[in-house]
Amino acid sequence: MRARLIILGFVILALIGTSFLLWRSTPEQTVKRQAHRLLDCLEKGALSGNTTTDKVEFLGELLAHSFTVQAPYPVDSGTFDQTQAGRSLRDFHDSVMSCAIRRDKALVKIEAENIGSYQTVLSVEISLGPRRQHHFKYNCLIEFIRSGDNWIAREIILNPI
Repeated sequence: MRARLIILGFVILALIGTSFLLWRSTPEQTVKRQAHRLLDCLEKGALSGNTTTDKVEFLGELLAHSFTVQAPYPVDSGTFDQTQAGRSLRDFHDSVMSCAIRRDKALVKIEAENIGSYQTVLSVEISLGPRRQHHFKYNCLIEFIRSGDNWIAREIILNPI
């Protein structure tokens, strides 16, 4: 009887683990993870484990070779390549003391087999120094395309709230 309970326990654990892995690998969860990674690249904090150089390299892996940004000032808008994005990220990190991004009400849609979108409300806190803090709030839409096994961002749209 005891051996059956042990085997049953292992079977249940295997089913739970398999279910989690299948859920985690769904396109919706993958797009959500990629969007969070992209937004994490923009953040800068005193206790951040990654350097700006690491984030620039990682950002290049998350973006299409040519991608579009539509946003109000002070964010640059237009069509960019990965090199320009890396340069802009480095310049941004050099010009701020910290940047924190909070995401609310995230919604992921898979519109076709290889197109997905991530929508959220972003609250951005930027510190340029003592008593020089700025708060921005945006409706954010990031459109992703599947490139091989990866989902990469091809368009980022920020609308101020």
